[in-house]
Amino acid sequence: MSLEQLRGHFYWLTSIVIRTDLEPSEAVIVLSSESASARLRLVGIVHARADLPGPDVDFVDEVVVRELPHLGPWPVEARHLLQHHNNRCTLQWLTIIGPSEVEILAEEFIDD
Repeated sequence: MSLEQLRGHFYWLTSIVIRTDLEPSEAVIVLSSESASARLRLVGIVHARADLPGPDVDFVDEVVVRELPHLGPWPVEARHLLQHHNNRCTLQWLTIIGPSEVEILAEEFIDD
């Protein structure tokens, strides 16, 4: 599922599973619509934050994955993540915005 395929559709955040017992760790996020679902997978979790106001299913306003460079400056809006920079590789920064907010920083984003 390409992030481009999410564009123009109304999705709900239906699940977030973060597995720290795996090597490397991973996060799987499932977004669902009335007719389809999308599975987003990040591997090598460096940082994860989820502000979930309740157990109800939340609609998603925006899903963004940005590449934070190994070398060179990070964008100003990622400044709060600089302490997680591992100096080994480019990092992938996923943000989901809606009533719930999810932020995951990982070594790899896998477009299932």
